[in-house]
Amino acid sequence: MKVQILGTAAAEGIPGVFCNCPICEHARRAGGKEIRTRSQSIINDKYLIDFPMDAYLHSLRYHIDFHKIQHIIITHPHEDHFYPNDLEYRRPPFAYSAEGSCLNVYGPGSLKEEYPWFPSEASRDYVKVHYWEAYHTYSVGELRVTPLTARHDHRFECFVYIIEMGGKRLFYGHDSGFLPERSMEMVRNTHLDCVFFDVTSGRSRDGKYHMGLEDDIVMRDDMRAAGCVDENTVFVLNHLSHNGRLTHEQLEKAASENGFLAAYDGFTVEF
Repeated sequence: MKVQILGTAAAEGIPGVFCNCPICEHARRAGGKEIRTRSQSIINDKYLIDFPMDAYLHSLRYHIDFHKIQHIIITHPHEDHFYPNDLEYRRPPFAYSAEGSCLNVYGPGSLKEEYPWFPSEASRDYVKVHYWEAYHTYSVGELRVTPLTARHDHRFECFVYIIEMGGKRLFYGHDSGFLPERSMEMVRNTHLDCVFFDVTSGRSRDGKYHMGLEDDIVMRDDMRAAGCVDENTVFVLNHLSHNGRLTHEQLEKAASENGFLAAYDGFTVEF
């Protein structure tokens, strides 16, 4: 399984759109890996996870033909993870190459609660939304996907995912705090080859809405104790906010010291 992380930032991006804090000013000066767009990934160049307002930029930057994409898995309704306005452009007169095909969007029922108008009547032949229940396993093309409830925004249901293909399993674990016990029990009972952790809070502790590095260490150690990860499991830190007060260089150093990899926009892992 190959996973490319297209965007690695929280809602405001790094540098924040209106921010001049030291982290954002450093990012503007340094560029490169310090620049972070909103959260999105792609599996095997075919399956998108999340569709933020930066998705169009990602399609240009990483040469992804969105008209060929058939499946998008959504974690939750925050606009930095789900921006349905752009999905409305998958129909004439905005697009013609998608005629005769339907884009499948999957996620929690909270997508419907937050965006009851989506898809519009004009778009329903081009975009179909499938609302999932937590703790059930679904087939998406070659993938088997199990949504787990996350402790993120108490106002609506948010998912993290166990994603399996060809005997390999990925835990896609952000946005989240520490998982509810039922979700954590399912994680403990699943062998994982790769784990993505939320590191939004940087060196600060959170665990209720997001995660910081120390929270990730606690969760990683819990996984080790349960035996669901081993010495070959790859751990990746992703989804960083400027409020975490870490440059990419600082995150990379802290990650390496604790057995993690630090993601950046365009980061790819294969396992």
